[in-house]
Amino acid sequence: MNQNKMINKTTIIIAILALITVAALSVTIWAVFFREEGDGGDVVLAPDYAPQNKEENAEPIPDDTGDKMENPQGGGAVSLTYLNEVTIDISDKAAALYFANPGKSNQDILIQIAIRDTVILQSGTLSPGNQVKLLNLLEGAENKLQPGGYNGKFIVLYYDPISGEKSMVNTEIPITITVVK
Repeated sequence: MNQNKMINKTTIIIAILALITVAALSVTIWAVFFREEGDGGDVVLAPDYAPQNKEENAEPIPDDTGDKMENPQGGGAVSLTYLNEVTIDISDKAAALYFANPGKSNQDILIQIAIRDTVILQSGTLSPGNQVKLLNLLEGAENKLQPGGYNGKFIVLYYDPISGEKSMVNTEIPITITVVK
């Protein structure tokens, strides 16, 4: 009788382990072969070196003196001016915003906008003394959005203007995003 109980327990344990193995294999096969490209959240990697392209929508800041801030050797100093409200028109595939890198800054910047950790917009390089009021969405980002309100964030990346090397620090600024058609 004890031998039958032992065989039953062993059979049950083997059956459970077989089910777990089949489930794990099924998930792995789905993830490798059948998952759509965007299922894991589209990741936009921040460049290690500043993009060669300057932001095409950048314009000089009126009446900006350009007097540089002091900074420690090997460091940087940045002054940012922005509005924390952004309007995205999905039919134009563009975002209306205000973001400035005043002339007193000594770092170039790159701006990203993210909603739920998905980057939907990335600017070109914005040099000190310049501002932007309009930025284009990343390709296909308009398909991920519906009209309405979203919580999002500016992600500001800093780059040395001479070497183009990315700073170890970045800034995340909470923003409110309104999406319209």
